[in-house]
Amino acid sequence: MKRILVFGAGGHSKVVIDVALVAGFSVIGILDEKFPVGTTYCGIPILGRSGDLAQVVKETSVRQGVVAIGDNWIRARVVTRTLEAVPDFQFPVLIHPSAVVASGVQVGAGSVVMAGSVVNPSSSIGIHCILNTRASLDHDGSLGDYASIAPGCTVGGCVKVGSFSAIGLGANLIHQIQIGEHTVIGAGALVLGSIPDRVVAFGSPAKVIRTRTPGEAYL
Repeated sequence: MKRILVFGAGGHSKVVIDVALVAGFSVIGILDEKFPVGTTYCGIPILGRSGDLAQVVKETSVRQGVVAIGDNWIRARVVTRTLEAVPDFQFPVLIHPSAVVASGVQVGAGSVVMAGSVVNPSSSIGIHCILNTRASLDHDGSLGDYASIAPGCTVGGCVKVGSFSAIGLGANLIHQIQIGEHTVIGAGALVLGSIPDRVVAFGSPAKVIRTRTPGEAYL
């Protein structure tokens, strides 16, 4: 059984931990900024803060884990700091057994595919992405690095979602459109055309509401 660490103790991490456990991983500890060392979260010990990683790796001999943080930008920052501290740290792919991932689909390191999700043929998922509960990515689709698709989203065929972009809860994207980088699509949106980089768009049909800055909070 592969032993891993989890970065983050929050609502999203509860789901990631569940995926890890049912996928056959052993979560030996959590690194989090809020909870004191020695306490537990979801029955798993808090081993320190993210800045304590090098010492935790030394003590546990575990050099792989997943960043269980929902915000795409913050997740990327934690990954960067992790590799600065432990350059050979590895990030396994986590796929829930109930997810349907077509043969040949490429899933990047650190990405999580959650329960009930569907990824159809000739699609690709970048590094450290989130395909959340009962979301779908149709044929020939792609998620850029650090992108996320919230629960219940339907993403049509040949859709490209740019790096760091977030598709909100229950949004629907028609075939053959592109979502730019660092863009947020609001919950329940019906996206009928391509959306550019660095904007917030929502509504039915979805319209660009305003611009946004990379790293701006959206959760």
